[in-house]
Amino acid sequence: MNVIKTVVAFGMMLSLTGCLGLMNSKPEQAIVEETPQQFYVIDVDRGLKEHDRSQGRVLYLAPVVVTSQFQAKNIVFKVGDNAFQPQPNHAFFDTPQDMFTTQLQRWLTKTGFFKRVTLDDPDQADYVLEVAVTGLYGDKRADVPAQSILEMQFFMTDTNAETEEVVFQTGLHIDIDIAETTPSNTVKGWKTGLKKLLSTLEDDLSSYFPD
Repeated sequence: MNVIKTVVAFGMMLSLTGCLGLMNSKPEQAIVEETPQQFYVIDVDRGLKEHDRSQGRVLYLAPVVVTSQFQAKNIVFKVGDNAFQPQPNHAFFDTPQDMFTTQLQRWLTKTGFFKRVTLDDPDQADYVLEVAVTGLYGDKRADVPAQSILEMQFFMTDTNAETEEVVFQTGLHIDIDIAETTPSNTVKGWKTGLKKLLSTLEDDLSSYFPD
């Protein structure tokens, strides 16, 4: 009789231990992998500065204007005919406006066309250059080649003219084929595209500012 009670008591202890073990155990938490924040820059190097052919000209470079859908820091993909999608966790270090303004100032300074390229005091400049970025995206539409798209507009005004007329203007569009529309590939394409675009701009300006 005592043996039976002992066995029953031992069985009850096992049951209680099992219940407590179930109560204390915690469900496994799902492991969520988040893409770490990645930052990018579009920077190009023209190389050595050309000889001074400026004849003392000073250029005021107005802050670059970026079309609304590309103003934010996040890299943007085109996913439909009229649909654009920012890429989370993939962004520029600076705003596109500041980034392109810096790149243009550095490139134009090295052309030798201007004694100085300034970002302030337009009243002291002989020319004012206004620039708009109207296309800045990676093309990720179905049945469309993967490309980095860059489009810019340029307007230069002669401040010494009586009417401050526009003396130079051009619009340049460039698309660079990439293996796949990923943020890193798209940025590499933009770098290649910006260098080609600024080289074309320089060639166009050389016709207006001959040696």
